[in-house]
Amino acid sequence: MVLNSFSPLAKSGILLTLGLSIFGFADNLTLLVSDEVSVGQFHFSRSLSAIIIVTIFAYFSRTHLRIKNWLAIVFRTFFNVISMILFFSVIPMMPIAEAGAGLFTSPIFVLIFSFLFLKENISKRQFFAFSLGILGVYLIIGRNLEPTIYHFFPILAGATYAVGAIITNKYLQEEEPLSILLCFLFSIGLIGLFISLFFTFYPVNQTIFEKAPFIYRPWQNQNLYFWIIMIFLGLLSSVAIYLIIKAYQISKPTYAAIYEYTYLISAGFFSWLIWGIFPNFYGFIGIISIIIAGIIIIMGNSKKNNNFKKLSGIKDK
Repeated sequence: MVLNSFSPLAKSGILLTLGLSIFGFADNLTLLVSDEVSVGQFHFSRSLSAIIIVTIFAYFSRTHLRIKNWLAIVFRTFFNVISMILFFSVIPMMPIAEAGAGLFTSPIFVLIFSFLFLKENISKRQFFAFSLGILGVYLIIGRNLEPTIYHFFPILAGATYAVGAIITNKYLQEEEPLSILLCFLFSIGLIGLFISLFFTFYPVNQTIFEKAPFIYRPWQNQNLYFWIIMIFLGLLSSVAIYLIIKAYQISKPTYAAIYEYTYLISAGFFSWLIWGIFPNFYGFIGIISIIIAGIIIIMGNSKKNNNFKKLSGIKDK
């Protein structure tokens, strides 16, 4: 295989770049159905398709799906489900690259939560990165002429995603990635179904509905065209997640995570190519600021890990 000629870090970067580029394309296709269903019904339908695909793959690959640490899985799944619900809720409201930039404030929140709860020190470089990230958030959201609570959803998504990442890194390193994935898919599908049914039986008033119809729309009967899109998105998501899982199996997250910002490039490119939507000047500068802040934090963590290894004599396998 061609990838065998590359180093583990290069292989991981290639797989992550491919996986996140697919996600950037797939997330843009959400707009094909955002006027037809709610975010809850979308997640239920896509997860149903993805679960079937992943289960078939696990069966034929003879993957053992036994879970060792149920408590950590539950908490990790809880925070990641909230993150994805918040993120997808605003995709019809703002350029996907801007929403993605909000989600990828997660390295900044990992830094903050590690300082507050794990008592880790913050260096001057990390503080600069934190300030730069805050500036990026302001440029994307703060300059909006009429910012609403929904504009802060991607930032909240980044915060909850960061908690999930911390839990994964600390407590789930020995778990089978497909087990983690299936727990996530099942949970977000179930929560999506609950949200959709809730607003079906308890609809909001028209004023609230018009501000965010993708969130509050009741359950809608759909045709074959809708399910073809859902199966296609389920397949794309399954392939993308599989590539990302393989990437993190090859290389440690602190080294590979820098490639995650490929998503913002992919999402922005396909948003422009398919829909003709592109962030304004300040939004673009804000995205660049958040990318630079995240890279500084990730590189700082990698350097810290390398120094620790040199002092302790630890070698990568």
